[in-house]
Amino acid sequence: MQKAIHKDSFVFSLSEFSGALADLGVMLPLILALISLNGMDATAVFVGIGIAYILVALIYRLPIPVQPLKSVSALSLALGLSPVMIVTGAIWNAATFLGMGFARLDRWVEKAFPKPVVRGIQLGLAWLLFKSAWKLVSQPSSPWQGSLTFSNQTIAWVWILISGAAIFLFVFLVWKRDFAALGLVVFGVGISTFHLGLPPLTLKLTLPKFLPLIPTWDQLRRGLILLAIPQIPLSLGNSIYATADAARTYFGEKADHVTERKLMLTMGTIDGAIALIGGMPLCHGCGGLTAHYRLGARTGGAPLMLGSMFLALGLLGGEASMQIFSLIPFPVLGVLLAYVGFQHMLLARDLKGLIEWFTALLVLILAIATSNLGIGFLCGAVVYHVWGWLRTKAD
Repeated sequence: MQKAIHKDSFVFSLSEFSGALADLGVMLPLILALISLNGMDATAVFVGIGIAYILVALIYRLPIPVQPLKSVSALSLALGLSPVMIVTGAIWNAATFLGMGFARLDRWVEKAFPKPVVRGIQLGLAWLLFKSAWKLVSQPSSPWQGSLTFSNQTIAWVWILISGAAIFLFVFLVWKRDFAALGLVVFGVGISTFHLGLPPLTLKLTLPKFLPLIPTWDQLRRGLILLAIPQIPLSLGNSIYATADAARTYFGEKADHVTERKLMLTMGTIDGAIALIGGMPLCHGCGGLTAHYRLGARTGGAPLMLGSMFLALGLLGGEASMQIFSLIPFPVLGVLLAYVGFQHMLLARDLKGLIEWFTALLVLILAIATSNLGIGFLCGAVVYHVWGWLRTKAD
């Protein structure tokens, strides 16, 4: 039964807004790259993210995250795929998870995701967050590759960004933890304005087009092979089962309605809507939930505010939105992402016994070795279930 909507389901405060911004370290680099390098339509991308966050806010009334499909995004960038090919990832994701949700396959699939495997996926994701954080701080964009001379001392801009962001993060975590993400964004925008100045902004109402990208049967076939098959196991582990587990861990009974089946349905619905406007394929994600929660978000107010911001920026001009978000230097986002990775790693604290830790660490080790959580999940699940079968036989 649907729970009644209480007044505390939507809180609009600085701490909620700060928590809403906490997952930008994952979102922004992929957004900017897919628009700049693959030619995705900026208006469709920002409007799609805005609609997705608003939908999630109204359904869950908790800071359930919306994130890019990571495998789809990474492969699209690596292979230089066209926007219509990228949209096939959204189509297949929508078909898969709407189908699974309506067929009520969540409990059947759940058998493949016991707690140690889920914790291993979360540990593996923490590692991937650390890896992404390192990439963001070690490969700054060209405006930040120079140095600042101050009192006859030359300091590389990247070190100014990293040390400044780390100091801001530490101060806010000690003083006002819930404002830490907002503090880092303000620091990033401030130092970017000091160094580069404000970019010229041209705002005008721009509506996304309906069905701008219609793939052929051959493109759908290629999208299934290139994008969907590598992504779906990762989505099941991270976006569905690990996200539902993290929601229960952080919110207890308030997250009773954040079920695996409902996450399948909302993710499928979001990607179906994304495909209609030619936007970027999206999912949920347990790392994003950790980011939102650990940095201040507690209610549906956080995703509602963030979704409204993305929607407004998309409608007022996607290209202008690119310029606004580019004010946040990637090394600053890298520091934020590293903190989120550390907090996400702590979810494994409740593991007990040799086999639980062995399974989780096996998933982590394989994720590190292959940079693929899907491989880690498959091997971890097999080991855990074979171990359980052997113990049953022994008894």
